[in-house]
Amino acid sequence: MTKKYKIVVGNTVAVLVSGSHTNEGGKAIPFKFTLICNRLNAADLKTAIGSGETQVDEFITGVATGWRDQRLVLEEDDTPAEFCAEALEALLNISGLGMLCFTAYMKEAGAKAKN
Repeated sequence: MTKKYKIVVGNTVAVLVSGSHTNEGGKAIPFKFTLICNRLNAADLKTAIGSGETQVDEFITGVATGWRDQRLVLEEDDTPAEFCAEALEALLNISGLGMLCFTAYMKEAGAKAKN
């Protein structure tokens, strides 16, 4: 007989992504936004990245469901773009952003030691 357990970890995770990009004048411009993602369990995470063939952009595209306070991708009227597949693709097309999002996801999605 298999006993059923309830896991009390949420199905989504808010992932803080922060960093900087260098403008045309050579000045570092900081940015920070929250990426809302589906939380993968250990088995699904192993499947998603275990083969080594999944690109970080593909991984983030597969788990991301929204964002807050994002100001790197703008509409034509300079307002922040709403989350959608095309806006996420534009965000991930910024050099280094895919890896930054992936690293932040891996840090936030799992359990961690209390300081």
